[in-house]
Amino acid sequence: MAKHDKQLKKELKAQAKLAKMANKQSLTGNEDQLNSGKQSTKKVATKISKETKAKIKVKPEKEKVDIKLAFKEFPIKMAKEVNKIKWSGRENLTRKFIIVILFMLFFAVLFFFVDWGLQQLFVLIKVI
Repeated sequence: MAKHDKQLKKELKAQAKLAKMANKQSLTGNEDQLNSGKQSTKKVATKISKETKAKIKVKPEKEKVDIKLAFKEFPIKMAKEVNKIKWSGRENLTRKFIIVILFMLFFAVLFFFVDWGLQQLFVLIKVI
């Protein structure tokens, strides 16, 4: 299976190389036509099956982004994203707030007694 994949990759590279060379030759051959004002629209294209693309993981070409259009569409996209957010209800937020306050009070009391215990320990061993 791996040999077959390697062979497919080699064939694809060879096709791409041939296409480039043919494109260069057509461009150099068309210089006379370009000078006379005629432009050739002939392109050399190689067809690659979907299976071959999937096997060799060909990266798709990046599409050019129209910056002006993206700038205009940005607020609309942001509004749609904000609408997707599920906001917590008043009861849920109240419950969470109370839990956080109780958590902070519990640890404040815990650290107070730990500090007091360490002070008493240091007094006993005459460090303070």
